[in-house]
Amino acid sequence: MFSYIIKRVLIMIPTFFGVSMAIWLVMVMAPGRPTSRGGGGGQGAGADPGGKMEGREGRNVSERIFRDQFGLNRPLFWNNWVGLEKAEMQALIRTVLEGKQKHSISDIGEATEALEDFDRYAVPPLLELLEETSGAEQDAVLGWLRASAFQYPPLLQQGKQRSEDELARDRKINLENKRLDSAELNWQPGASEAERNTIVASWKAWWSEKKGSERWTYLDSATERLGLRIGDTQFGKYWKNLLSFDFGKSFKSNEPVTSIILSKMKYSLSLAVPSFLIAWILAVLLGVMGAANHNKPIDQGSAVFLFMLYSIPSFLMGTVLQKWLAVDMGWFPSLRWESVDAHKLNTWEQLKDVLYHLWLPLLCYTYGSLAFISRQARSGMLEVMQSDFVRTAYAKGCSRQRVIWRHAVRNGMMPLITLLGTALPVLLAGSVVIESIFGIPGFGKAMLDAILNKDYNLVMGVALFSSVLTLIGLLIADILYAMVDPRVSYS
Repeated sequence: MFSYIIKRVLIMIPTFFGVSMAIWLVMVMAPGRPTSRGGGGGQGAGADPGGKMEGREGRNVSERIFRDQFGLNRPLFWNNWVGLEKAEMQALIRTVLEGKQKHSISDIGEATEALEDFDRYAVPPLLELLEETSGAEQDAVLGWLRASAFQYPPLLQQGKQRSEDELARDRKINLENKRLDSAELNWQPGASEAERNTIVASWKAWWSEKKGSERWTYLDSATERLGLRIGDTQFGKYWKNLLSFDFGKSFKSNEPVTSIILSKMKYSLSLAVPSFLIAWILAVLLGVMGAANHNKPIDQGSAVFLFMLYSIPSFLMGTVLQKWLAVDMGWFPSLRWESVDAHKLNTWEQLKDVLYHLWLPLLCYTYGSLAFISRQARSGMLEVMQSDFVRTAYAKGCSRQRVIWRHAVRNGMMPLITLLGTALPVLLAGSVVIESIFGIPGFGKAMLDAILNKDYNLVMGVALFSSVLTLIGLLIADILYAMVDPRVSYS
């Protein structure tokens, strides 16, 4: 058994990475821009060469840093931006400038997003274009050049604070960013040709100074260019973070994904664990009762009742119970996990307060799974009751009660063990519907909010966490097979 468990754990490793690859592919293929609820198509930085970089970029700085940290603004598998050509940059800028008169909204949006994402890779070709263009096109080139040269301090690692060296680095970055707003590197719209030529010369001097810095050393290193082509991609960033077990931060709350998952577990577990125990215990009893009284009125009546329960949608049941028992009758609270002043109560009173709030959601959480699991238990028991060893037990003179509970139940629960393999992720995932109806900030509601907000890190973190629980649940189910059924052996 021990060697089998070791083998299964080793097999789980490549399985996990296969699942994570599938999750990543689904996420990158999803329509829309990460963290952005609207489409592109804005004029971007190039529309206002004289505007303040810090003010303009500040509106989208959280989205920009988030996408940059996790490579969501990079090519998928191969970074071809390392050798950007000025002709490509010029075509994109002209698409944005010409606007709806010559291009579709989607083309303008794609061009704008590409110019925003190029970042430092766009600086060399834009410097060439700055000298070769004029008029409004040159204004746009200057705007995009300043936007591409703008730097964002790296985000903090989870649970860490910036060191003195990092603070000094941030101060240096801020000074360099402010230089982009100075008259040295910026002209106002309508500037004369002489003023423009002076600024172009200043940019040449700026590039001579910055070209050897860390941001552009790849221009002189073939090895570094190859590393960027492979590593500075969505695929490369994703696996780098995954291998270091860094699921990142939530875009909406700026909290670590791991912390969010752990904080939501107490709400979902408070619903799922009691529901799980109640549903499975009652399911076994109802399954045994139905199999022991096969085709009798009590079996047929319970089958009809459970089928009716299973047919009622949870959102309908939750809404009806909330309106009837909570709003009209006033027997239970209609919303929230606990009372507003629960923090003033002692531990025992807080526990009673939470239980009081959980009665209705717990009922809605339990009835559907009870109806389904009890039917599986009944089917398993009926099959076992017709087995040879059961007839042998009767022939030996065993009582009906002893045959059922000593011999039949143990083997008739095999279908329930199969269901147990997928119970762990369901147990912790919570119920989106129930948690939304009753205002419980659990796992399911957090997942729904993450999808609606395009919070990629949180969605992927929850999906990966659920996949790990599924693998663990399947392993537990296999172990229980050997414990319950003597015919199963992994030796």
